[in-house]
Amino acid sequence: MKRLILSTCLLALSFTSYAHDYAKSVTVKQAKSLRDNSRVTLTGKITGQAGDEDKYWLEDSTGRIKIDVDDDDWEDKNLAVGKTVRVTGDTDRDEGHTEIEVDHIQLVSTSE
Repeated sequence: MKRLILSTCLLALSFTSYAHDYAKSVTVKQAKSLRDNSRVTLTGKITGQAGDEDKYWLEDSTGRIKIDVDDDDWEDKNLAVGKTVRVTGDTDRDEGHTEIEVDHIQLVSTSE
């Protein structure tokens, strides 16, 4: 009986983990129309810093959006303005504006 309960708990935890990590791949335009706390992945170019030291503009062919990247979320510390990256995080909607609270960022292309 203990094995059955343990197996069931482990199975339930694996489903919870998978659901949390799943992120829908979207464009900037689509991300701006999603509800708050939607899990997303976007690919675009970092076009500049957006005020605070940890906020940047991410642009794709559909528009630009502010991303909030904590120091511990950078996979490659050499990422910079002009680089193409893929970010995963949650939408944060406040006062009619949407930004992405980034959990993970990685370099896609080294071209500038």
